[in-house]
Amino acid sequence: MSYRGHPYREGRLGRSISTRPGVGSLTSTAALQCSRCPHKGTLNQRARMPPEAIDEKFKQAGWALDPHICPGCRARASQERKTMSAKPSPDAMRAQASMLTLLQTHFDAAKGRYAKDWSDQKIADDTKLAVSVVSEYREAVFGPIQEPEEIQQLRSDITALETLQRESNAAFIAQIASLRSQVAGLSSGKLRRIP
Repeated sequence: MSYRGHPYREGRLGRSISTRPGVGSLTSTAALQCSRCPHKGTLNQRARMPPEAIDEKFKQAGWALDPHICPGCRARASQERKTMSAKPSPDAMRAQASMLTLLQTHFDAAKGRYAKDWSDQKIADDTKLAVSVVSEYREAVFGPIQEPEEIQQLRSDITALETLQRESNAAFIAQIASLRSQVAGLSSGKLRRIP
């Protein structure tokens, strides 16, 4: 690949280079930012290299370029391709179809809850799929399980009562402090004795 200019020195195309004083001469480090994760690859160099040569060194280290993909992300993508290329068995496809039908029948996506006596576990038991598979699929396609409105209302009532209790307690504490102040004032000599 030919470049105009030096994208590492110019900080273009996800590439950069930094120079620092070193022993006897300057040390430069070329960097390449992965486009899929926060990983940044570095390459120390003693001599100035053209961008094509730096790119070749990164490729030798396992990087894919343009778009930049680090060796870790490349390995994960390769593993995912292997996993996805495995064809599911007819039994697995029937179980997944059954799971979808049961979710459509017994899960209300708008309210985020199951019909009475239904759950991820019950669907997993009925379809012989792992409960984690059912949960992940339901979450991705139909959404998360939400608390019923009654429970949400009760939580709201609890919060309101806790706030009222704190406010009332503060008022009682202020009243008690006021009474103690009056007692202290009367005790310090302002108290009249009744004959």
